[in-house]
Amino acid sequence: MCTVMVIAAFFFGHWALSVFFQTFFLHRYGAHRMFTVSKTWERIFYLATFVTQGSSFLQPRAYAILHRAHHAYSDGPKDPHSPRNYPGLFSMMSATKSTYEALAKRQTEPEARFEGGYPEWRALDRIGDLWVVRFAWGALYTLFYIRFAHHAWMFALLPLHYLMGPIHG
Repeated sequence: MCTVMVIAAFFFGHWALSVFFQTFFLHRYGAHRMFTVSKTWERIFYLATFVTQGSSFLQPRAYAILHRAHHAYSDGPKDPHSPRNYPGLFSMMSATKSTYEALAKRQTEPEARFEGGYPEWRALDRIGDLWVVRFAWGALYTLFYIRFAHHAWMFALLPLHYLMGPIHG
């Protein structure tokens, strides 16, 4: 198979699966509680979200709280990631990252109305948040590209693999 096709299949497969689990599990299930599943299926989807997001894994609890606050205060001063509240895209992204990390590390107390109803698997959250794990995912993506990418331009896709979760967000 042509190396361009291999890289394209890997990139678009990773992109599609990552966005599916972010939309299906983190957004619809975790943040909006649009449907219910058994605990077994919840764990399967949790693990699939971790695997497909890899280096940019987003914890369902932190994602849900951040997203619920966004809906509650949409484009107002308390919206945690409204472009209206920041001078530029990167300052908004930096502030969103800080808010997300404070929620993920439980360093900030969210409003009570945003709590509960989201999936939690603290052990997997701790594993997924380790820098060594995030770098390991990035190393796997890089090794794949080293093996199959025979054109320098293909390596420009790697940062998208590394940051896929936040990009989808």
